[in-house]
Amino acid sequence: MKKLMSLMFVGFITGLLAGCGSENPSATVDDFLTAVQKNDFEKAGSYVQGGTDSLTTDQEATEEADEELAMTLFENISKNYDFEKTEEVSVDGDKAVVKTEITSLDMGSVMTSTMAEIMPLAFASAFDEETPESEKAFEEMTEKTMIKHMTAEDAPLVTRSVELNLEKDDEGNFKILDDENLEEAVFANISQLEDMFSEEDGESWTETEETEEEQPEQTSEVLSVVTENKSYDAKPINVTLEEVSFKKASNVSEDQQFDINNMYTDEPIGAEFNYFYIKYTAENTSDQDITFSGIDEIVLFSEGKQEKIEVAYDWKDFIDYDEAQDPDYYGTVSKAGEIGVVIKTDPTKVEKVRLVISESMSTETYETLSDAQNIEFEITN
Repeated sequence: MKKLMSLMFVGFITGLLAGCGSENPSATVDDFLTAVQKNDFEKAGSYVQGGTDSLTTDQEATEEADEELAMTLFENISKNYDFEKTEEVSVDGDKAVVKTEITSLDMGSVMTSTMAEIMPLAFASAFDEETPESEKAFEEMTEKTMIKHMTAEDAPLVTRSVELNLEKDDEGNFKILDDENLEEAVFANISQLEDMFSEEDGESWTETEETEEEQPEQTSEVLSVVTENKSYDAKPINVTLEEVSFKKASNVSEDQQFDINNMYTDEPIGAEFNYFYIKYTAENTSDQDITFSGIDEIVLFSEGKQEKIEVAYDWKDFIDYDEAQDPDYYGTVSKAGEIGVVIKTDPTKVEKVRLVISESMSTETYETLSDAQNIEFEITN
């Protein structure tokens, strides 16, 4: 995520070319903001000090595809970009400060929403070996999710006062300094997310590499299997429960504990916790486009009590990113799904499990083709 946020700003800087400016600091800022508003980032860059010389080694390695992504982001930022008349706060020799009020896309909120949607996959990956293919898929999914939140009809806008710092170049023209204030002028509130990552990194990486290597490996153990390889008809969707089981996670890192406790459970977990696990496939057996959300609900019955866990419409599934998270089935396609939810109930005392399979409906007409159905499993301990 940090790499992606860095890429966003890098992509912007990559398009900057040193050149223009003005002897009037307010005129420089006004021209810069107008260029951003018009999605003319090459011209906007001409008002910024440093240009491409400010790139680091990593930034110089930015690929063409990354630059295309960056330009897509900025195109969306420019669509709702507006600012008030600039005002000089101070001019002192070769330095100046210019103030303005800017309204634009709240990138801090966009990135927070993106992170909330992709974090389940990050947790799921903790139990699997990372590969170049999985990393690429994760990056592509992150980019797609971010653009989705940027282009949403209700994408959040924010108005804030920004003071831009300027200095004269060798030709006597004022240029905007490439600093946090410039970043805020373009990527509203992005610093809040960066600060959060900085705090987490400070807490998580203070240990030496030797200490990190000594940390026990995070594992997942099957405690008991409820059912395997059972098929159910949710016409025209065919659902196969490949594995339904109770599991125990051990040696869970503090970072993973933090993520789960803040997003996926009402009961704080520690380095060990029990969870209910479902692995399934869903296949659309028709040519029609179908909307189907998979497993809607899990209910555990134990000693006269029940524990109900909403899956499809609540943030309880900590490994819920997979193909089946997307509810749209365009024609005869098959998707794999994986669910993991923290449970309070003692697995050894569960007497019955109820799963609610989602209704299926026509994507085009919203007609219900198959009602939601309950499936129950009696547990023999």
